[in-house]
Amino acid sequence: MLSSPMEILELNDGESATFHVHAHQTDDAIIKPAHAPQGKVIRVLRVHILQGEKPTFPYYWDITGAGAIAQLTPLLDSGAYKDREFKITAIGAGVKKRHQVEVI
Repeated sequence: MLSSPMEILELNDGESATFHVHAHQTDDAIIKPAHAPQGKVIRVLRVHILQGEKPTFPYYWDITGAGAIAQLTPLLDSGAYKDREFKITAIGAGVKKRHQVEVI
């Protein structure tokens, strides 16, 4: 299980976040959304980012979108993230939301 606090990267339709990754980990976490107040186990990709890319501590984002995780994991596992900037853009809303990942 991932340690607290959770810093879930939440983007609305059309919003983007850009960041550099200097470390990452994938693990499970328990969240308690309104539809599952007893708790729900989800897969999370935690990306540790540069301090200047997020205004507050902790300096990581927890990515929960399965599509974003699927796109980022091969890049991160290969070591291709070093000295690269990533951009994640949300497309859509709710259960139909998808994420576009770009290496810029």
